[in-house]
Amino acid sequence: MTEDNFIDDLARRYLAAEAERIGLEPISITCPHLTVEEAYRVQTAIVASRLRGGERLAGKKVGATNEAIQRAMNIAEPIYGHLFVGQRVPDGGGISLSELIHPKVECEIAFTLREDLSGPGVTAAGALEAVGSVAGAIEINDSRTRGWEIGIREVVADNGVAARFVLGDDLLPDGLDLRRVSLVMEKNGSEVARSTGAAILGNPAESLAWLANKVAEDDGGIRAGEVVLAGSMTPMTPVERGDLIEASFDGLGKVSVKFH
Repeated sequence: MTEDNFIDDLARRYLAAEAERIGLEPISITCPHLTVEEAYRVQTAIVASRLRGGERLAGKKVGATNEAIQRAMNIAEPIYGHLFVGQRVPDGGGISLSELIHPKVECEIAFTLREDLSGPGVTAAGALEAVGSVAGAIEINDSRTRGWEIGIREVVADNGVAARFVLGDDLLPDGLDLRRVSLVMEKNGSEVARSTGAAILGNPAESLAWLANKVAEDDGGIRAGEVVLAGSMTPMTPVERGDLIEASFDGLGKVSVKFH
């Protein structure tokens, strides 16, 4: 099997795992010599396949945006994945667990761009100039690897383990100190986490700038109208049928989603 065929075959396996809701063996076992660069090629093949199937891109997500996760994955920078229009769930809406394998949720800050943004050399201040609106968000991750036995290669190849996302109201970023935006996350009415925007690389705008510079190496940048999930403010929290997740952001309002 040629290298290109190997990449395409692994992409097909991830797509089948998602469709059939059955976790795969970890890459560390099945493909121990796969590099992070090759894992991004698998992700690219997954995205291309979904686009050929009629899906539309909604934007991108950034992951591994705090030092603890980077140390755990033995990496020196974040990772990214792609979001699709069909993955968006309305604020206050519901998600069927029958569509997922073993989901976990995180609370994030989301940007929607009003103009294209591409590196190299994008700064946090420059990134914010391209932003049209900011919103609180809930991301639903779902690893297509069995038992969440994941490292950096599993996460990257699996499109950043993206599954669904929920956005709150769009607000203008003017006057918002994103570092100081506070969050309280509740599960079934009980607090499970609290945080601030500084949990995302010290400033969510730094995450957006990193993404613009990173993807410029691959596909040219981030496009006007795209949504960017800047990274998690909270640990990943498992969910079960009947769970209600509510995220209250100071200055950005409330976002919620129910699992059934």
